[in-house]
Amino acid sequence: MLKLFEPNGTVMEKVWEIKNPEEYLGKKASVKRKAPPREEKDPAAAYSRSMLAWGLGQLYNDQLVKGTVFLVSMVLMCFAVVLGIIYREELYQLLLSRGISRSRAFLAAELVLFLAILFWISNAADAYRGAARTRRTRFTGVPSRITPLLGSLAVPGWGQFLNGQPVKGSLFSVLTVVTDFSVLSVLFTFLAWPVLDAGDDRFLAEGISAACLFLVPLAPLLWTFSAYDAFKVSREELFKEPLWERIKAAYYRGRTQGWVRGVFPQIKGTFALVLFLVFFVIVVTYWFPVEFYARLLRSLQKLLIERGMTIVPELIGKALSLMGR
Repeated sequence: MLKLFEPNGTVMEKVWEIKNPEEYLGKKASVKRKAPPREEKDPAAAYSRSMLAWGLGQLYNDQLVKGTVFLVSMVLMCFAVVLGIIYREELYQLLLSRGISRSRAFLAAELVLFLAILFWISNAADAYRGAARTRRTRFTGVPSRITPLLGSLAVPGWGQFLNGQPVKGSLFSVLTVVTDFSVLSVLFTFLAWPVLDAGDDRFLAEGISAACLFLVPLAPLLWTFSAYDAFKVSREELFKEPLWERIKAAYYRGRTQGWVRGVFPQIKGTFALVLFLVFFVIVVTYWFPVEFYARLLRSLQKLLIERGMTIVPELIGKALSLMGR
């Protein structure tokens, strides 16, 4: 607004109105637009989808390229396995023409099996993390109490992820990879042993099977403890808190209420399960008839010797000598 004075002393006011300030200032005014709200994904749904098939959880998270690559990789691998079974004789002749023995091919198949199990678990964990990054608040698990139990009965660690405990679930998943591979390695080595070529590769395959044989008994213990833990945590929201927060809370309860009243009630279920497992091992080891185990081991040793194995029967013989049989 501008004030002008007339000769007679009166004041005249003039106002200029700028109709297009952007054009007047020579630049466009920046318009701030509010970004649309980001869709929050369910980490439990993403993890479960990727456990059923590679890449389904990534597709659920709108990671289209990664999910498609994972899914196509699984389809191709399954297709290759089916073709290998159907044309196994032609495949064997091809391997011989390339100078690859059956024993070496078996070792390569065991390596592929281990990597496949490892990738299966890792791809599900990746889907969980991808969905968790879309959330504004921490995922606290599914509301159902039965679903985590069923998940851990199917695959140890699955129920922990459904409860919103990715760290504990990852620990169980690593143990699952080891125990699953051990069980499958012992089984496949036993079945494929008569057709494997004699040599260093066959000796190495038997050594791997012998090492895995010691880990096979851990499988049922892992399944039992994972299922129990998943069910226990699903019933109590406090157990779904991060591990470090629970440790700090237990420490403060111990300082204020005493360790017996403040901490023991929170861990009495786990403590009772550990005592039961220890008691079960003691009973199985010392109270069951030793002769029953001796007969079982001798039968297994005879069967393995008939199939041409040497390392595992020798280990069984040493175990029988320690038992005085």
